[in-house]
Amino acid sequence: MKKMLRFLFQKYQNVYLFITILMVSGALAGLLFSTFINVHDISQFSSYLNAVNASIDKYAFFLDQFGSGISFVGVLFLLGTSIIGMPFLSFIIFSKGLQIGFSCALFIYAYQLKGIVGIFIALLPQVLFDVAGSFLASACAIQLSLHLMHTATSKDRLDLRKLFNYILSDVCIVCIIVLLGAYVKSTLVIELIRLFNLL
Repeated sequence: MKKMLRFLFQKYQNVYLFITILMVSGALAGLLFSTFINVHDISQFSSYLNAVNASIDKYAFFLDQFGSGISFVGVLFLLGTSIIGMPFLSFIIFSKGLQIGFSCALFIYAYQLKGIVGIFIALLPQVLFDVAGSFLASACAIQLSLHLMHTATSKDRLDLRKLFNYILSDVCIVCIIVLLGAYVKSTLVIELIRLFNLL
């Protein structure tokens, strides 16, 4: 497992740096835009967290999270198959960071000091899986775009079989991350949100 993680990190090292800059910039922008949060946003956010206390169909929630996660990853890969998809891919990564930053700000605005605890116990567990899946899917998609760009501008022949084998293992790992993330969100995160509501 450790070797596989090291290999994945080294495989896309430069691309990860680019994605990290985009996502951190998005998170900072989300914190900056949080100054526009109004009372309606805070009450809506609080009512969403309180609704978790009600009976929730965990299986349906799991399927919903898994379906949306696979759709998101699918969009990233589709964008990676075209050179023109790179700016859109960058915008999606930036938006993901924006969403994380804005969510952190909502926790703090709605719950003050308790919100910091909420970030760690209710937001962080689900964000870790989302970020891990997004990083690997985006890195694979960007690498795919760069490879296609290189092939289009050089005399190298495009070997579809080699390209398919190159990204297939990454696609499988991303799907496993999305599956684990959906499971954690539909089980552990729900219980952690309930715990947070009791604090």
